[in-house]
Amino acid sequence: MSIPALLERARRTWPDRCALIDADSGRRYGFPELVDEVFAFSTRLLAACGTQPGDRVALLGDATPAFLFADYGVMSAGRVRVSLDPALDPAEQLAQLRDSGAKVLLYCPSHADRVQALRPALADCGIDARPLDSLDTAAGAVPPDAPPPVPCEPGWIAALNYTGGTTGTPKAVVHTHGSYCAALHNIVAARRPWTGDRMLNVRPLWPIAAISLLAHLLQGGTLILGAHFEPRRFLDLVARYRPTCTSLVPTHLVRILRALPEGHAGLDSLACIEIGAAAMPRELFEQAVAVFGPVFSVIYGLTEAPWTCYRPPAATAELLADPAGTLGLVGPTTDRADIAIGDGQAPLPPGTVGEVLIRGAHVMQGYWNQPGLTAAVLDGGWFHSGDLGCLDTQGRLRIQGRAKAIIRTGGKSVQPAEVEQVLCSHPSVLEAAVVGIADPEWGEIVAAAIVARPGTRPGGDDLAAFCRERLSTHKRPRRLVFMDALPRSHYGKVLTRKIQDVIAAARQD
Repeated sequence: MSIPALLERARRTWPDRCALIDADSGRRYGFPELVDEVFAFSTRLLAACGTQPGDRVALLGDATPAFLFADYGVMSAGRVRVSLDPALDPAEQLAQLRDSGAKVLLYCPSHADRVQALRPALADCGIDARPLDSLDTAAGAVPPDAPPPVPCEPGWIAALNYTGGTTGTPKAVVHTHGSYCAALHNIVAARRPWTGDRMLNVRPLWPIAAISLLAHLLQGGTLILGAHFEPRRFLDLVARYRPTCTSLVPTHLVRILRALPEGHAGLDSLACIEIGAAAMPRELFEQAVAVFGPVFSVIYGLTEAPWTCYRPPAATAELLADPAGTLGLVGPTTDRADIAIGDGQAPLPPGTVGEVLIRGAHVMQGYWNQPGLTAAVLDGGWFHSGDLGCLDTQGRLRIQGRAKAIIRTGGKSVQPAEVEQVLCSHPSVLEAAVVGIADPEWGEIVAAAIVARPGTRPGGDDLAAFCRERLSTHKRPRRLVFMDALPRSHYGKVLTRKIQDVIAAARQD
């Protein structure tokens, strides 16, 4: 199965249903019209850009219908979609474009200034940069009900999804049409039937969220594209469109709760709020349930292995009754996913903490052009997630921490080594250790311990300005402490916990 084949099936299955509503314009698209738009984009892309199957086509844009059609359309044309995070700085975006070997960059009008600044570098790389709407007349009129222009195969690469940082070497997760379709099957099987339900989306569509929305479409649901998140706007959209489900990160919830007027009403249409990207602190979870009701579900997965576990809203009562005993519980595996705890050779018994290993058709093919790293994480037929967890006697996974020290802040991932590299490039910094600090709004924030070079005294303001020029906003340290030396074990390993304790103590002073 492939992405265009699933879209074709949705067009036939739901000919009379509304598939998409653009909250900005109010325009509605039926399933036939949505799929026609996607396949028409594919046809125009093939006519305009002279690419070959497997060529990479990058996208830079916002959560608009045009971007969604392009996202599905690139893959339906047999090309490889490379979706860029608009929040990254130009150097990071350029690093990803170079690493992917993209032939074409298509962008929404709101990003024209960014692309214009990059044009000399893009030209040097041979990248053809075009606005999305420049393809509108490339192939003339495309008839309705046209089939997909390319017969995509399950083994073809569908997308490169960049994760973590790119100050060093960019790292792109490779997903095929087959692995995406397996992930879609998993989440469709895990959710209750949503035929006719309305999903409000206020999250970016990169790098993989558009596929999650496709799962809703495959159940006959309606998508409401609400563009960017803003708490009061979110509340207005819920009151206007009465969605039955949405997807948020904990940072969104904090801001919504702050923005709620007294005597709030109009939230009762929401029967499911999916939470991902970070665990909710107990206090936030209880506050959210008090406002929205027991409607929260959790999807656990990584870009490399999306939608591996699912905890439905029905589990909310158990979490409220035993918040300490259920901390980190992300539920059982989805239909075609397997999990083991340990090294993949001899699974550890229930309740034993070890590395979470994942297996299934939804797991990535590997990392783009990084065979060594791919072999290291796809060892023995299992994906080694870097997460620490345990399975209970019911086969449910509980996340206990991370073996790999990735910081997840506001729904985004930060590689500490990337921030450390930038800090250590400052002439007054001898060493730096970057850690995540728990935060009720962001999940975690980035913090750093600094050891100055002898004879220098770097200031916090100076380092903050230095980072502003070199790091995207979500990667910049929000707290800095200065130390005479980094605490280390007798093996020489930096003791992250001690640094976190020092930073926490400094905040209280």
